[in-house]
Amino acid sequence: MIKISAVCGMGLGSGLLVKMGIERVLERHGFGRKDFRVEVADISTARATTPDIFVTTAEFAKSLREVDAEVITVKNLFNEGEIEEALLDVFKRIYEEKNK
Repeated sequence: MIKISAVCGMGLGSGLLVKMGIERVLERHGFGRKDFRVEVADISTARATTPDIFVTTAEFAKSLREVDAEVITVKNLFNEGEIEEALLDVFKRIYEEKNK
């Protein structure tokens, strides 16, 4: 299972919307809930989490420079097209590595 953390500084409500967008993108590409788990974190608690992938904005990514995870940045966290473009190839690569 691939763990993804949706990092948003605007609050848990907006983080939940980002989480749902990530889930919809991955499900559209044939991945099921057994393949991934998306958590919501604000920027102050994100560094304490251990996902495989962070999805956040460039501004918040600066705070995640030293983490041991892929950091995916998008300009608009609510734009599923942007999320898909930034996330999908990285997700597929990690998925393949974990399922060899």
